[in-house]
Amino acid sequence: MATKPIVLHLGRAARRRIERLGRKTQDKTTFRRCQIVLRVANGERQQDIAAALSCHVSTVSRTVASFREQGERALKRRASSGRPRKLTAGQMKQLDETIAQEPREMGKNQSNWSSQALVKHLELPVHPTTVQRYLKRLGWHWGRPRHRIASPDPRYVPKRRYLRKLERRAQEGAIRLYYADEVDIDLLPTLSGRWMRVAQQHAVNTPGKNVKSYGFGAVNVISGYLAWLIWPSKNNLGFRHLLRQVLAHHAGDPVKIVLVVDNYRIHKTQAVNQLLAATRRHLRLYFLPTYSPTLNPIERLWRYFREQVTSNYFFKTMPRLLTAVEAFFQELATAPDIVLSLVNVA
Repeated sequence: MATKPIVLHLGRAARRRIERLGRKTQDKTTFRRCQIVLRVANGERQQDIAAALSCHVSTVSRTVASFREQGERALKRRASSGRPRKLTAGQMKQLDETIAQEPREMGKNQSNWSSQALVKHLELPVHPTTVQRYLKRLGWHWGRPRHRIASPDPRYVPKRRYLRKLERRAQEGAIRLYYADEVDIDLLPTLSGRWMRVAQQHAVNTPGKNVKSYGFGAVNVISGYLAWLIWPSKNNLGFRHLLRQVLAHHAGDPVKIVLVVDNYRIHKTQAVNQLLAATRRHLRLYFLPTYSPTLNPIERLWRYFREQVTSNYFFKTMPRLLTAVEAFFQELATAPDIVLSLVNVA
């Protein structure tokens, strides 16, 4: 049975506004409503309009009826309020505050929060899967923690505070502040993430017997100057060569040099102490708290070195590896801006 034709009259100005809205809108419902009104005003049949716009004839009728009642306001789709939240703002705040605390600190006999445990503890009227969705909205994600070395040094906090003081003095120009450390250079490649074809795990060759060399480095955390050398052993002789290199760089500079190092034994030998005694007006060492590698920013430079040189590549011989290492440090030493971005001392 044919539907009764709809008669709709549009003024010229209204037609132009509706045509403009249809061209500019990004909403498909608004576009369809504009087309329906324009086509009805042109005298097209409802069945033809519905077929052309892939909608039901009743949609055409309802759209025209709404347009007659509300005018052009009926063409724009109203924003939906969406499904009401299952948790109130107060419950979400309670959930956020609870998961930020350790369960055992709240008297629970468990070390981790599960979504089931949160539902039970907070008496939430939702499924554990819903709790997981809300946790993501609150900025939480499920991941694997990392180990953190807790320094046994009883003076860890005051020493860390003193490091910040040294950094402020260096920024003021009162001292030249360096962080120094050593790095192992192994013929055995280190492994890190890389692109691989799907279902094809990349394999990295290994030497029949690992061979080692060592790198010594000291970085000025204000200027980005990098002192470095490659040495066959990790001994105090290599460390003394590094100290002399830093002293030579500041020859004639009256400002004192403070070089921060860890508690490795080569930094405290008699030969090193003799060198420090002879240069005490120009150079002194400051020792980090024991087991506190995170306080030494040069560790980030070593990480960058491994990513760029030793990761995922087998050099076959030690001379080839050391050639690549030397090229890396020579290039890095000419780029203090990159060095500073790596050590990143605020």
